[in-house]
Amino acid sequence: MEEYKKATTLEEVDNAVRFNVPIGPSHAFYTDFSDVRGDFEDRMIYRSLNVNPVTFKYNLNANRSNKTLLFLAGMRGSGKTTELNKIAEKLHNPAAFFCVTCNLDDGLDLNDMEYMDILVFQLERLAEELQKLDIHFRKPIIKDLQDWYSEQIKEVNRTIKREGGVEIKAEVKTPSLLSFLGLSAALKGNLSGSKENATMIRTVLKRNFSEFTTRFNHFIEQVNVYLREHKVAQEILFIVDGLEKIATSNIRRKIVENESNRISQIKVNTIFTLPIELFVLEQKLKQFSSMVNFPFVKILQKTGDRVPDAIERFEEFVLKRIDASLFDDPKTIKDAICYGGGSPRELLRVLEYTYLYSDLDAGKLTADALQKAVKKLSAEYSRYLSTEGLDHLKVLHQNNEKGLTTPFDDSWQDLLEKLIVLEYNDGTYRRVHPLVEASELYQQYVIG
Repeated sequence: MEEYKKATTLEEVDNAVRFNVPIGPSHAFYTDFSDVRGDFEDRMIYRSLNVNPVTFKYNLNANRSNKTLLFLAGMRGSGKTTELNKIAEKLHNPAAFFCVTCNLDDGLDLNDMEYMDILVFQLERLAEELQKLDIHFRKPIIKDLQDWYSEQIKEVNRTIKREGGVEIKAEVKTPSLLSFLGLSAALKGNLSGSKENATMIRTVLKRNFSEFTTRFNHFIEQVNVYLREHKVAQEILFIVDGLEKIATSNIRRKIVENESNRISQIKVNTIFTLPIELFVLEQKLKQFSSMVNFPFVKILQKTGDRVPDAIERFEEFVLKRIDASLFDDPKTIKDAICYGGGSPRELLRVLEYTYLYSDLDAGKLTADALQKAVKKLSAEYSRYLSTEGLDHLKVLHQNNEKGLTTPFDDSWQDLLEKLIVLEYNDGTYRRVHPLVEASELYQQYVIG
């Protein structure tokens, strides 16, 4: 990621504020917000994983048969991916885990996805990471799963042949990580290909899910033993990121809620990111998993007063990416931070638009350009606000002015999903996105 360097000229700002590029703790842009997220502390994640938050050692003896399934719930743009990158870097060691990150937007079709697709992807990513170790498993470890995959592909092909479709091409070789990767890639490729083939694959795998679970869990445990014997790690930890990027809320809900029984049968340490609108499933998910809420950084109190520590941390965040000399005034930085609402990604979006409205000849990010950016973004955010939505925002505004907590129900989900309303602390504090507050519609309907 060396190409993403600090901007020292105005022309370099656009590259420095790209918000779709996740970074890790070793990157020069990395800023640690963990101590300014209100009730959230990263030690909550480590403790949920049965890891000492100081030494980062996993307590294997106490958890040999106790696999952790953790949902990290937070709004899009809150910094979950960066936080998970930090966690993976700390825990990927012989005393803790062999971390395998599965970015769903890199490997699967976000417009058409089911839980079975994710499981196939997890196994493929595990095989890829194990392959990098240049270690050689005993054939029986991989043979059982590879033989089962081969049988499923044959069964799928028989169905496809009857329907007159194009069969899955997969060559069965001597059991090895490389040959298993070939079968896995063939399955995953067809899951992301034609809808007809994807449906047939899922039908076959779900019909045989009980056997798949047994083989999956056995394979994971065999790999865990191997990793311990060779002092690579104590156990596998999957990090499944990107559920909130799936195209529709219906698909996201189907994966998490409708497949919860299947999810609970898979015995491997796993962290799933959870879209904020599915946090309402908390009671159901807590029956077989742990849940940690990952909020935005609170930069404004309910009274409207700024939170100095949080503002300071975001200044650090900005100045790691953009040289201070490129701003016309330090106040411009603080104002941009406030419009970001405590979201790193939203702040980067504000800075990107400020750059677009800046005068290249002047070579500065100015207060005038920021206001033009805010006007443009506020119009975009408020464009599809309904009368019902505005009524909700009016209630939220009035309650915050009185210092009251606003009760939550399903009618708020759309506002949270679209980032019109932002959530802080443990979810008891919400406020309207500052860019929405800046819109003419909000000012007329709510304030006016």
